[in-house]
Amino acid sequence: MVEVSFDPTNDIMEFRLSKKVTAEDYEEILIPAIKKQLKITPKLKVLYHVDQDFDSYEFQAMVDDAKAGMEFFSNWEKIAVVSDIDWLVNSVKLFSFMLPGEIKTFSNKEIEKAKEWLQEEKKPKLNITIDEENKIVTLEPVESLTKEDFIYAKKIIDPFIEKVTSLNGLIIYTQDFSGWESFSALLKHLEFIKEHHKKVQKLAFVTDSFIGEMAEKVGSHFVSAEVKNFDFDALQDAKKWILSN
Repeated sequence: MVEVSFDPTNDIMEFRLSKKVTAEDYEEILIPAIKKQLKITPKLKVLYHVDQDFDSYEFQAMVDDAKAGMEFFSNWEKIAVVSDIDWLVNSVKLFSFMLPGEIKTFSNKEIEKAKEWLQEEKKPKLNITIDEENKIVTLEPVESLTKEDFIYAKKIIDPFIEKVTSLNGLIIYTQDFSGWESFSALLKHLEFIKEHHKKVQKLAFVTDSFIGEMAEKVGSHFVSAEVKNFDFDALQDAKKWILSN
């Protein structure tokens, strides 16, 4: 059985699953509710609450679940899975990277914490510094990157590039790169590189992370900019290299 509710005070949809979940539950209740909500907002925050008396998914319901995930692929913003069922929680953790939105698991006693997490505003995890005189942009990741970080970066950087036509250099400055929060964040990063690499003369990685050496070795195959790696404490050397002829 599936029950759907919506709290307009915090824009959270709640899916409550109990007993046996059937294909009819998805086709007649859950999916129509999602489509109705998408007419109001393009992004969904979902509390996916699996009750203790949950028994099983009907096979076709599992198929419909996967289809719903793909049909509304770009509409998931945050999904909080609340459950004490080990196999379900472990499955979510294993496959969460495949969805574009953030997914986090909580136990039943943490349901209020799950709601608080859904309501949290996401802060950029990417510090951006623009040296207008030398036409150098420095990106400093402070945590694992999200797709929103690259949307934020475009909003900051694109108007400057439009103004100056191209950048002398782009610096990635981080001591230990924490990677990407999700598969969709990686895709957004690749999209960001594709859109901007021809407008950057030199790309410097200033980091003690392995990614700097890797980028220097293979970067020329993917970007038109000249790529070079520097140790984390050599930021000024990177800037001098960018400004050298």
